[in-house]
Amino acid sequence: MNFLKVIPLITFSLLGFTSPAKADTTVIAKVGDSEVKADDIKPLIEKLPLRDQLTLSKDPAVLNNLVRELIVQQLVFKEALAKKWEQQPQIAAQLERIRQQAITQSYLQSLAIPPAEFPLQSDLEAAYDTLKKNNALQVPKQYHLAQIYIACPKGADKASEERAQSKLDSVQKALKSGDFGSVAKTQSDDTASAQRGGDLGSLGETQIQPEIRTAVSTLSKNGTNDTIRMNDGWHIIRVLEVKDPYTATLDEVKVSLTNELRKEKAQVLAKAYLAKLLQQNPVTLNEIEVAKLIETKGK
Repeated sequence: MNFLKVIPLITFSLLGFTSPAKADTTVIAKVGDSEVKADDIKPLIEKLPLRDQLTLSKDPAVLNNLVRELIVQQLVFKEALAKKWEQQPQIAAQLERIRQQAITQSYLQSLAIPPAEFPLQSDLEAAYDTLKKNNALQVPKQYHLAQIYIACPKGADKASEERAQSKLDSVQKALKSGDFGSVAKTQSDDTASAQRGGDLGSLGETQIQPEIRTAVSTLSKNGTNDTIRMNDGWHIIRVLEVKDPYTATLDEVKVSLTNELRKEKAQVLAKAYLAKLLQQNPVTLNEIEVAKLIETKGK
C-alpha cells in the first residue's frame, strides 16, 4: 500500500478542506477483492470529538491501523456470510437486538436535532478560543509532496524484484532529463496520485512516516530525495512547498467545530427528552430480581 495515501484524505476532511457531500471513492487499501475507500474511513473519523481528530491526525501509525482493521473486518464478514453465520439462532437474536437499538437510536436522534441556526458565530468563537488556549489547534510544519511509487513488497520473488529494479532504474534515468510530474504520470504505480503528476497534497510532518520525514526534512522547495525503500516498494519524493507551523484559524476548523458543537447540543436535547419521557412513564424496578441477574451470570 502507498504509505501516504490515507493521511491527506483524513486530514483534509478534518480541517474542512473538502466537501462532505462529495463522494470520495479513492481506494486507500486493498487485499484480494476487498477494498477500503476514503468514504469508508471518513465517517469513522467524523464521529470522533474534534480534539481526538486533531490527535489522530498527528499519528500515521494509528491511522494506518484503522485502515487495516477495517479491511480485516471486511474479510471476516465475507467469510461469515459465505458460511451463513447470520442464520444461526443466537446470531439472529443478536441481530434483532441490534436492529431494535438502531431504530431506537435513529428515532432519538431525529428528536434531538439542534436548531438550524445553531451554533451561532459567538458559540463558534467561544469554542475556538477555548481550544486555542489549550493549544489544541496547533498545525505542525507541513510539506506539499509529490511522489513516484514503484510497487514491490518486501519478500517478493526474485523476478518481481528484478522488474521493479529495472523500472526504478528507468525512472531515475528519466528524471535526469525530464519533468517530475510528467514522469510520475507515466511511471508511478500509484494511479491516484499519478493522474495529478504525483501530487499527494499537503501533509503535517507528524503525519509522515519516519523514513520519509527524515528524507524530506533535509530538502528545500522543489528538492527531490534519493529512492526510499519501504515495505510496499520504492518511493521517490519531491517537495513542492514547505509551510511553517501555525495555529489553525477559525475558518479552517469551522466545519468540524460546527459538527462537534451540534453533536454536543444533540446530546443535551436527547437527555432532556429521555428525562421527560421517564417523568411521563415512571419505571418501577424490582431491584432484588435485578441483582439476581448478576448473581446468575457469575455462577
